[in-house]
Amino acid sequence: MTADHAVKKTPAKKPAAKSRKKPASKKPAEEITSKADLIRKVAGIIKAKGEKPRPTEIVKILAEEGVTVAAAQVSMTLKAAGYRPLRKRRKGKKTAEGTAVKKAVGAGRTNQISIDDLLAAKSVAGAFGGTDKAIAALQALKQFES
Repeated sequence: MTADHAVKKTPAKKPAAKSRKKPASKKPAEEITSKADLIRKVAGIIKAKGEKPRPTEIVKILAEEGVTVAAAQVSMTLKAAGYRPLRKRRKGKKTAEGTAVKKAVGAGRTNQISIDDLLAAKSVAGAFGGTDKAIAALQALKQFES
């Protein structure tokens, strides 16, 4: 081997990554905002008025300004921004009218016990001071019926 063959090779340079530039916009920098930013801005204005920001209202307001957004997009943006609860909250105790309507709807089910039935039984047992007393009262009532 001669000295000519022992020449070290220098590593080849990789081509530089091409930088992708966004095309120049026709709007000035201060007017460039995303749809989500506009949704948050309108929701903040509505909230400041003391009203609840509704997606349909926000869609109408933005449509007047020439921005097209879907109600679903508005809803997701409001949820992410904290304007909407992440989960549905439980409502207060049900009234007698509310349970009567549900019982009329589920009247076709005779053998099944629903959660509403169990909750009603729990409130009855609480009123009697325990399940044993409630069962005894129901048995006495059944004797009077027959």
